[in-house]
Order: sequence, then C-alpha cells, then structure tokens
Amino acid sequence: MGLGIKFLGTGAAEGIPAINCDCDHCTRAKLEGGSLVRARNAIIFSLPRYELLIDTPPDIRALLSKNKVRRIDGVFLTHSHYDHSGGLEEFLYWKADLDLFADPLMYEALQREDWGSRLPEIAFHFPCHPGIAVRFDGFFFTPFAVYHTVPCFGLAFYESERKIVYTSDTSSRFSNYAYCLMRQADLLIVNTPRFSPPHEGHITSIEALELKKRLGIKRLILTHFNHHNYPHDEMEEWAKVQDGVTIAYDGLEIEV
Repeated sequence: MGLGIKFLGTGAAEGIPAINCDCDHCTRAKLEGGSLVRARNAIIFSLPRYELLIDTPPDIRALLSKNKVRRIDGVFLTHSHYDHSGGLEEFLYWKADLDLFADPLMYEALQREDWGSRLPEIAFHFPCHPGIAVRFDGFFFTPFAVYHTVPCFGLAFYESERKIVYTSDTSSRFSNYAYCLMRQADLLIVNTPRFSPPHEGHITSIEALELKKRLGIKRLILTHFNHHNYPHDEMEEWAKVQDGVTIAYDGLEIEV
C-alpha cells in the first residue's frame, strides 16, 4: 500500500483571493472559484497507522471540516509564522489526543502567547531537532533546517523503499546536508509563492524545477502559491511540458 498525501490548503500567507485585493489573479478567483481559490498551506501525510498534519494555518478548522478529517495523530509545525501556526489553538477543541512535533525554541515562543499555557492540554510535545530522526513502527522522518526569516524545518520521510521530502518555506539556498536528503527522492514537495526569481526569502517555481533536475528527483509537486504567481490553470499548462511536475490544488490527494 502506498503512502497517502492530501493537500488541505495550497496558498501562501495571503491565501487566494487575498483580502481586499483586486489584482487579476484574485479577481478571477472570486469570480470563477474552483482550483483558483487557495486556502493557506496545510498537508496531511497518511503514514502507516499514523496521520500527520503539517502546520496549522489560521483557517485549519474550516479546512478539516471541508475535507471531513476525523483523525489526526500528530502535528508537525515547520515554523512559527502565523500562516503556519496560527490555528494551533483550534485543537483545544479537538476531542482526541495529539502529538506535537516542534522545535523546542518554537514551542517556548508559542507558550509565551496569551493562550500558550494551555499547550499541554492540546498535545504531548515531542521536541524535534534537525538531523535527528523520529522513528515510528514502520517509518521515520528526519527534520532538517532550511533558510527562512525565522527558524524553519523541512521533513524527509522514509517508508519502505520510498523517500519523500517536504521543504516548507525556504530560500533557494540549501545546506549540503539538505541536498543529500533531497537527492534522488521519489517525491519532492516545494513551497513556491512566486514563479520566477528573484524572490527574497523563498524559492520560486523555476528554481524548484532546476533543483529537481539537478538532484535526480523523480517527481515534483509545487504548492504554497501567492497571488503574484500564475493562476492554477496557467501553472498546469506550464507543468504539462515539464517532466514529472504536478501543481497542487486544495483537496488534491495522491498516493506515492
């Protein structure tokens, strides 16, 4: 059986349509809806006997309801930016136990928030450290640091003979260690708010494609788009002439 991945939201910090924006991209999204609309970024990895949610954007409650998600075993927070962690408080109302995988300093910062003293009510904290594998019965994942405006972590998943890597928010610069983890991955998922460089602080869609080719990666999925990138249909047309590139949309489900 394959490893399942579901993209609950595929937008960047602004979402699409962005609030109070009348650009062509947002205008089309408001008028046409469908895959042009993007909620903020969140992904569920269906691992052997374990459902792992990556990040908790502020609209996570609506995303879980829309996608009829009734089971989550753990949450991994990639970094503390609001569009990735702002919905964590919603899990005060989640009627099940949760594991929370988070960098210790990030966890301390969240605890300093007004509601942070209640974090132990939400989940059991598992401190995560870059380069140290977290092992389960049947799979493991390894967090790795990426370059961003705050401490931020990607994940490399290993299950059976498969290797899947998620970069989270990152610049186009990676450590040699990160390159080793990504090399010849079965699937690489990259957050690319904009299409082409230069873009300060984030890798772009063009740079992610170059990364795929250079590291011999079998399949690439792009996600986390903002309204300055191309609309979904235009991105799909571009991806059709590439080798092994998929453009994520809200609700996309795949098996690896």
